[in-house]
Amino acid sequence: MILITGATGNIGSELVQQLSAQGAPLRIVTRDERKVAHLDARIERIIGNLGERATVQRAVQGVERLFMVTLLTGEGDTADPMLIEEARRAGVRHVVKVSSLGTSGNSRMGRQHREKERLIEESGMAWTFLRPGSFMSNALQWSGPIRAQGKVFTPTADGRVAPIDPKDIAAVAAVALTSPGHEGHIYELTGPELLSAHDQVRILSGVLGKPIQCVDVPVTVAGENVRKSGAPEWMVEGLMELWTAIRSGNGGILKHDVQRVTGRPAHTFEQWCQEHRAAYS
Repeated sequence: MILITGATGNIGSELVQQLSAQGAPLRIVTRDERKVAHLDARIERIIGNLGERATVQRAVQGVERLFMVTLLTGEGDTADPMLIEEARRAGVRHVVKVSSLGTSGNSRMGRQHREKERLIEESGMAWTFLRPGSFMSNALQWSGPIRAQGKVFTPTADGRVAPIDPKDIAAVAAVALTSPGHEGHIYELTGPELLSAHDQVRILSGVLGKPIQCVDVPVTVAGENVRKSGAPEWMVEGLMELWTAIRSGNGGILKHDVQRVTGRPAHTFEQWCQEHRAAYS
C-alpha cells in the first residue's frame, strides 16, 4: 500500500493519476471528499486532517511506502513530525519526500525543508528526497493580470531558473515508489532549460498568440503585495529572499535527474503552456 499526502495538489494529483494507471494500491488523505470524488473507486480514502493524530494513525496503518509533501507553516510546525513518527511506528519502510533545491543553501525555506529531511533520516526508515526548483505551475498566478491588463509583473528581473513541470516531479516519485534502488538517493529536479520570467512570458505569449508585457517590479513591492494578500510574515520574507537570490543570478541551476530516473527528458515550458492554454482564456 502506498499512502499519498497532498493528493489534490499540483504534484500529488499527477502522482495519483500515474500510479492509479499502473494499478498500484493507493490510499490518500483529504479534508474534502468532494475533491477526490472523481478518482477511481479502488483508491482508499481517509477523510480527515493530517494535523490530527487519529487521522494520521488511520492513514499509515498497513502502509509500506509514503509519499510526503511538506506544507511549510513557519515555526512550531507539528504535523510533519507527527506523520514521520506515526509512519515509523506503523512499520512504513520507505518515504519519498518532496523537498527543495534550496536545502543545499541557507535560505529560510530551505532550512525548514532540511529539518524535515533530517527527521526522516533519523527515523530509520528508508528515504528518497526529491528536490525540485521553481514550478512551471507558478505561471498560473499570471492568468489574472494577463486577462485584466495583458501584463505580468515579476520581481526576479532577468534572473534565470529552470522551472519544472509538476508532472515530471510526479513521474520521478512514481518510479521511486514502485521500483527498487532509489533508497538513500537525492534527486535534484529541474526543467531542461534556463529561463527568466521575461523568457517565460515570451514563450507563453507565443503559445497564446497574443502580446503580453513583462514588467519588472522591486522585490519590496512584490513582497508588500503578498503581505497585503494575507500571507504570514515568514512566507513574505522567504519569498523576498528567494526572489533576491534569483534576481542576483543565483537561481541558474540545471539538472538532468528527471531523464536519469524516468528515461525521458523533462517537459519544456512551451509544452506546459500548450497543455494549460485554457487557464489564460
